[in-house]
This record gives sequence, C-alpha cells and structure tokens, in this order.
Amino acid sequence: MEKLLGWLADPANFAEGLMGANGQAVKLDPWQKSYLRNPAKLVCLLKSRRVGGSWIMAMKFFIRSQTRGRYSGVFVSMNREEARGKIDYVDELHDSLPLRWRLKRVRRSKDEIAFVNSNGRRAVLRSLAAKAPRGRGGDVGISELPHCWNSQAIYEGALHVTARNMDDILTIESTPLGKGGVFHDVCRGVYPGFVRYETPWWLCSALCVGVAEAAQNAPSMDTGARVAKYGSASLKTIFASMPLRAFQQESELEFCDIENAAFPMNVIIACAEADFAEDPGAHLVFRKVARVPSDTDWEWLRRNRKGRLFAGFDPGRKKDQAAMVILDFHAGRFETRMTVSMRDTPFARQRSALETVLSLGCAGLRMDSTGIGMDMAERLQRAYPGVAEGVTFTLQSKSRLVAGAYNAFADRRIKIPADRELMAEIGSIREIVTGSGATIYQPEGGEAHHADLAWSLFLALDAARREDRPATSDYVSVSRRRGALV
Repeated sequence: MEKLLGWLADPANFAEGLMGANGQAVKLDPWQKSYLRNPAKLVCLLKSRRVGGSWIMAMKFFIRSQTRGRYSGVFVSMNREEARGKIDYVDELHDSLPLRWRLKRVRRSKDEIAFVNSNGRRAVLRSLAAKAPRGRGGDVGISELPHCWNSQAIYEGALHVTARNMDDILTIESTPLGKGGVFHDVCRGVYPGFVRYETPWWLCSALCVGVAEAAQNAPSMDTGARVAKYGSASLKTIFASMPLRAFQQESELEFCDIENAAFPMNVIIACAEADFAEDPGAHLVFRKVARVPSDTDWEWLRRNRKGRLFAGFDPGRKKDQAAMVILDFHAGRFETRMTVSMRDTPFARQRSALETVLSLGCAGLRMDSTGIGMDMAERLQRAYPGVAEGVTFTLQSKSRLVAGAYNAFADRRIKIPADRELMAEIGSIREIVTGSGATIYQPEGGEAHHADLAWSLFLALDAARREDRPATSDYVSVSRRRGALV
C-alpha cells in the first residue's frame, strides 16, 4: 500500500491510474503530464485549439482540491458557457474516481462545486465569466484571456488573489489572438516569473499521427507539409476549410494580426457580452440555432424580445450555409437576440423561416439578393413591402454595410455574444484597395470564405437605419486609421 500511495502522489499517475473521461480511462499526452507535475506558481499555456488545455487545467485544480486540507479555486473564461464548462469537467472527473479516493460532494450548481473531507474541511471550485477574481486567496485558472475585453484587469486580479500564499497557483491558457495585449506579453517573456508551455496541434495525440516523430520533425516543416504528413483525418479537413493564417493562429500558435482588418479585434471585444445565455437572467439573452428554427425557437424569441426586431439574412444552399441574425433594438441599443445557421436547407424552408420572423412583427429585413437570393428577395418584397428588402452586393452596398456596422461597434451601440464563431467572422473582414483604387471588403482568405453570419449582422443593422439615427458616413477607413496613428 505504501508503494501504491507513493506512486499515486504523482498527479499524472493519479490521473491515469484512477480517473476516466468520456467513459474511458484517462490517457495523457507528454506535455499534459509535465503540466500536472509542475509545481510552478505561474504557468502560461499557449496552445492550439482542441489539444485539451482547458481540460488539463481543470484536472490539475480538481486533483489539488481532493488532496489538500482546505482548498479554493476559481475558473475565469471568455463567456459564461465556457466558464461553466470547467465545473462540468470537474464534476465528471469526480464521478470517475473510485469511491475510496474521492471526497464527498456537498454542493453542485452551474457555477460552483464543493467537496468536504473527513475532517469537515471544504474544497470549493467556482466559475466566472470574464470577471476579475476577488476575495480570499486560492488557485486561479484563466481560459482565453485575450478574448476578454477587460483582460488586463482579470490578469491583475488573478495575481493578487494568489499573492499571499506561494502555494496558490495561476494558470493562463489560450490560443493566440493578435499581437499585443497582456497574454501576448506573458507568452513572449515580458513577465519572466511564468513557466511557459507551447502546445501546437502536433503535440496532441487526438490531432496528430505519430506525436513523438512529429515533435522532432514538424517544427521545421511548413504548415501544408506537416498537416499532410502528421495531421489526423479530421485536422486535414479543418485545414482545407479555413484560411491559412487563421489555421496558423488557431492551431499553430501564430500571433497573427489580420492586415487591413475593417473591424479591429479590440472594437469587437468591447461589444462582446460574456454573460450570455437563453435564460432571462443573463446579461444578454441570446439563442444560437444551428439548424432550421423550430416552433420552440420562435416561441422563445417571442417571449424574450424586448423591443423592435430587425433581421439580416445571407442565403446559401449546397456550398455555403444560410445564415440569419436577429437584432432586438431596445433602449437605444441593439442586442443580438438570435443567430441561425442552416446547412443544406431547401430554399422553401429558408423562405418559411424568414416569413415566420416577419410574422412576429419584425420591423425590417434585409437580405443578400445577389445570385441565388434574387428570387427569394423578390417574393418577400412583394409580400412585405416596406419591410423586406433585397440588397445586391456591390462595392457601394458593401461599403455602406461595413460603415454602418463599424459605427455601431465603435460607438458601442450593439451587444453581441462573446461567441468565438461570430467574433471571428466579424474580425475576418478585410478592407482591400485594388490596383484601380477601388475599395473592396471580403473575408480573410478570399471570397471562398463567406463570413455569412457577419454579413447577416451587417444587413440587420442596415435594416434598422431609420430606427438608429446616427449616420453611416463617418466610417474611417483602415488606411486613414493607420495614418492617424503615425
């Protein structure tokens, strides 16, 4: 028994010997074992998407909660859903432990889980949505720090929570997001107190075929070659479906600033609400629908609207998704109430969804009437004159849409969910000046990447121009913004 206890004192052995996840025994990658064993007070995990960064951080905190006399830990993430996800991880790990090795669970809510040991001492883990942690000391784990508008305050608050006890730890884990900001500084060694891990996709056995070999060879290869040689089938599909620089940022730890971004990320993040959910108690009441909306979805919209609805729609069929964004204009501000993504959906069902929105009293609908959207737009314009309107995408109309949307974001007259997909699409729109001097707007990676939700949002804002008095002519182009900084 003494030998077994000594072996289990190693947290990596404790995890692989006693825990399970998704119905299987835990199997850790080498970098995850190193992180669990590392006693450093300050740790930064710069990592690819889907390598298990949030999960391994939650595991480390959970193990500490089970093996210390008294424990307090807090998880901070970019939105409420992701913060609560860490509590779900902890709950699953606790349930996977054999009874003799786990503490008694005495509380479980969406935002907190608590245990008690045989001496009556409590261990508590809590979650926060993009808020600076405060109060008594303990461990702090921060996910996706650069995606939070108040990242500096969160970082400094976390440092102070851990200040009084050298045994209290801080872990920051995130994918990169542009050059600059506190997370970029930590990753690049501005603050030397951190132990730094860098975990690209090829160090993750779920994404890479042959981790040991890839760890040696992949860093010296270009992206396409290493994905072709070492990427899993799923990763190869993802690589072929997104712009190169976006893949390098999300999966290969590149801090990429999109050149000529029409919407700087700091402008987007300032309008992103971390506390979004479907229930009325959230700061932003919001529903994300990834299919044709059901009667239940429409009833939810009817119950939760606060003011006048405006919708934007970008049709799609085989190659692209159809996307709709519904805004709720309330107290002089737009709240994103619902987003809808429909793949491989017949045009008749798309039109039916739009007719339902209009029947709910939508005050304005704008839709892309270029190409495949022309017939649908014409039908709806005849049926709902003065409310539904098609917009042919030209250089001039796109400039108007971008100008109106930029002003709404710059003036913080719009609230969007801190949702990765939506924020990434808005941030992908670039302003490009052609050789002839014309200005065009298109997503990073070209027209093959359509940013359907972003354009639908811009169309919804355009539908509300009469309601939203500020003009759209004050848009400052990327080149003028750059010049103002010189």
